Amino acid sequence: MKGGKISMKCPKCKGKDISKRGKRYNKSGTKQLYLCNKCNIKFVQQDGFERMRNKKKIIVKAIHLHNEGLSLFQVKDYLWQHEGVRVSREAIREWCKKYGIFLK
Repeated sequence: MKGGKISMKCPKCKGKDISKRGKRYNKSGTKQLYLCNKCNIKFVQQDGFERMRNKKKIIVKAIHLHNEGLSLFQVKDYLWQHEGVRVSREAIREWCKKYGIFLK
C-alpha cells in the first residue's frame, strides 16, 4: 500500500479504485474486506484457499504429513487426535491433489 492506495484489482470489473471495508470473521479466521468503488461489490483478497471449510494450517499440515509417508487413514487419525478436526480421507486426497505441488 503506497500513500493510502491499495494495489489490487476488483475480481469483477478489474478496477483499481479499491478501499478497505471492514473485516470478515468466520471459523477459518479473520480476513480484510475490500470494496470496489467502481462496481460497488465487496470481496476478500484471494489466497488460494477460497471456499475451504478448514483452516489453512490444517490443510497444510495434512498435506505435509501425507508427503512425509503417512497413509490417508493415518493423517485422518492424526488430525482427529491432535487437532480435533474430523476430515475424510477423500478430503485429504483432494487437498494433496490441489495444493501438493505448491508444498513440495
